[in-house]
Amino acid sequence: MYSSLSSIVHGYSATTLGISVIFCGLLMYAIGKMFGFGARNEFDVEGRTVVITGGSEGMGKAAACQLAAKGANVVIVARTVQKLQDALQDIKRSAANLNRQKFHFISADLTNAAECERLIQETTEWNDGQPPDVVWCCAGFCNPGFFAETPIDTLRSQMDTVYWTAANTAHAALRKWLVPVGSDSQVPLPRRHLIFTCSTLAFYPIAGYGPYSPAKAAIRALSDTLSQEIEMYNGSRQSKTGSAATAADVKIHTVFPMGILSPGFDKEEQLKPNLTKQLEAADKPQTPTEVAKISIAALERGEYLITTMFVGHIMRGSALGGSPRNSLILDTLTSWLSSLAFLQVIPDLRKQAWNWGVKYGLPSSSSK
Repeated sequence: MYSSLSSIVHGYSATTLGISVIFCGLLMYAIGKMFGFGARNEFDVEGRTVVITGGSEGMGKAAACQLAAKGANVVIVARTVQKLQDALQDIKRSAANLNRQKFHFISADLTNAAECERLIQETTEWNDGQPPDVVWCCAGFCNPGFFAETPIDTLRSQMDTVYWTAANTAHAALRKWLVPVGSDSQVPLPRRHLIFTCSTLAFYPIAGYGPYSPAKAAIRALSDTLSQEIEMYNGSRQSKTGSAATAADVKIHTVFPMGILSPGFDKEEQLKPNLTKQLEAADKPQTPTEVAKISIAALERGEYLITTMFVGHIMRGSALGGSPRNSLILDTLTSWLSSLAFLQVIPDLRKQAWNWGVKYGLPSSSSK
């Protein structure tokens, strides 16, 4: 995605500044990967129960298989029962130890808040009365198009299937996790994890994703908000007043992939405006397996905002704003370098859109 930025990464433009920015960024990123994080696994899932929405295909299924290989008990959620049944067989085949691990699927419409509450309650009952340890929100699909050319019903549907599936699931999970327990009955429990799946479009949108990118931006805003709010609950467990507190700490994470090769991606390509395809011509979509592997490794390092390729790292750096940093020094340096890179990228994207209009006219006369 973002052919301008990708082109800069590979030597786009003759300016020494652009090239220097990228080489410095690469160096800083490599150093950060080598020295920015400790060896401790911050996301140990062995013997723990993980719920993955959108787990019947794509990134959700790939993450489920990889977490099963690490010893997790896995519950996948989607609407279509047959897809869930087929996916569960693949997940079981990936398991580290079938004799110790458990697997389950739940069919649910996550745009309905009551269904999300049912999902968490059913998982808790299946899990011997204990709520899930990890909830990973992967549900949703992209319906691209120019904003003014897209019916209002489609715009609302995108918000429902992208933002509200995640928000409803997060609300149900947190309501279960944050039930206070008395100080005399508090038993130390491992940290729980709530993971959102977003998109680099939340950092910098691109023409043709008007129905989709606002919903992803809303997920990022929710994640940033929860990353602050959750500390109040986490802090309650250290309170000296002896009052009730939550049973376990909770950590929030958000993953920001770029293109992911999947059945959903194939459908997206059929709807995508030609201008959008031109603007992201240099984007090289990753496989679901690649995205899941990179994301899980970042979770194990304890990262908060997780990107899955170098261009994504640069985009994240350009839009950190008030979000918590994965690495104070590395993210600060990346932010400075990204700001310089985007001095070229932003005008170029706008110019390409203007030139498209000059050449082809309105969307209706240019076949998207």
